[in-house]
Amino acid sequence: MPRHSFIQMSKLPNVKGRISYITSHARQENLYATYSTFWGNLARESQQEFQRSGTEGKCIEARELIIALPEVYTQYEP
Repeated sequence: MPRHSFIQMSKLPNVKGRISYITSHARQENLYATYSTFWGNLARESQQEFQRSGTEGKCIEARELIIALPEVYTQYEP
């Protein structure tokens, strides 16, 4: 059966909160975030730079990219 591709991109104004959500065993399964400390520091620096710039609106710290992987990956341990 032919499969269709899936990709989704989202703006993240709160990277630290997103990492907390992804790494929580109570909320998610089979997901993980790497370099949590790095992303936390980067989020803090992004917010500080946004404040210094005087720009109005919401600071976009990062973008999240979700890509569907081939179904063969379901055979592997998370």
